[in-house]
Amino acid sequence: MDVTNDIYWRSGIIKAVWTSEPPYGLGSTGEHTHEKMGVMNWEVISFQEGSSFEFIHTAGGLKGSIAYFNVESEDNGSRINVQMRMSGPFIMRVLMIFMAGIIHKGVRGDLQKLKELLEKQITDA
Repeated sequence: MDVTNDIYWRSGIIKAVWTSEPPYGLGSTGEHTHEKMGVMNWEVISFQEGSSFEFIHTAGGLKGSIAYFNVESEDNGSRINVQMRMSGPFIMRVLMIFMAGIIHKGVRGDLQKLKELLEKQITDA
């Protein structure tokens, strides 16, 4: 849930910060800088401490797009579910249709990287 760690596992993210004061939750704001898309501001629109949050992009190339992250217990670990609803200019939405497979593969790769980082933390502890 700490978005400042996104630089370690989300490809293309070179800066990730909260732009509002703690405690973080519903209404909190943040900013991601992507190496190709530039600065993207967002606001948390749904929040369940320790299990899920949803945010909407309020500025940048993905303005109006919504992302949802949910963590659920599974067997001896956890499963992360990610959903994205793309918005923005018409041309961006059309491009996203053609790039859906690439985006899906990228998200899966990012989540695999997150899994590896979390498992490393457990073994290093």
